[in-house]
Amino acid sequence: MTLRSGLPLWVLGVMILAIAVFADRVPAQNDKAGALFGKPLELKLEGTTKRLFRGYYRQRPGEDFGTESFYPIGWSKEGKFGYYVEPVDEACGCYFAKLFILDLKTDKVLWQFNYESESLEEEKKAGRPYSLNTLWQANRKLFSDKLRENDIAPQERFNLLEFPINHKGDLLTAHLETKEKEDAGAEARLYGIVNSVTLQLSSKRNGKKTILDQPYLEVLPLYVGVVGYVKSPFEPRIAVILMEIHGGYEGPPHVGEVKIVGASLEAGFK
Repeated sequence: MTLRSGLPLWVLGVMILAIAVFADRVPAQNDKAGALFGKPLELKLEGTTKRLFRGYYRQRPGEDFGTESFYPIGWSKEGKFGYYVEPVDEACGCYFAKLFILDLKTDKVLWQFNYESESLEEEKKAGRPYSLNTLWQANRKLFSDKLRENDIAPQERFNLLEFPINHKGDLLTAHLETKEKEDAGAEARLYGIVNSVTLQLSSKRNGKKTILDQPYLEVLPLYVGVVGYVKSPFEPRIAVILMEIHGGYEGPPHVGEVKIVGASLEAGFK
């Protein structure tokens, strides 16, 4: 069959297919070359943290704490993870933020951005960042460039998951052990008591492995606990979310800081 234009119908079909393929490829090229990341969404931790940290409240009745705001951004296919946090503002009336790109195979920080504002009113008057919206807008190209350099793909939605993990018929559990100062007195109760933490992942099928073994040499937490994890959409790998509770500026309420530890769900067990 021939169209009025003189082109056979099968030729027109090939042309339409070629255009569709090309159109499908163009956005990917644009994303890689210069597309900008939108600001991330918060994954709420505080409610879950306070529900899970029964040991903390048994040790410190009446001593409440606030937690960093946690904004996961995305993953790479090679085990990298990008996330943004807002540390607790205790008494400054300022805005604090950090962005991390982490290699979850080694837990090495590949890139980090830190921001500390002056008072919010001063920053607003000066036209400087004073919130997630304004900081992301001011640094959107920088953040996007660094995230793309590390092949981070944004994930639209994250779910906070809790242990144990059911993975391909295997059951995995997390066990956190903390060691405290032996001579901890009243001052240590205010400013820090935990000397070190060890986090093990146990597989019912494959054995155990240690995914974190960390001493605290300078700033000691009051308490460390496991909040949960988020899972990569590309591979059997998770980012375990820990919360380190540190003494507040003038005592309670104390502050919780996010710590991320990577782990494969299949490799490294003994």
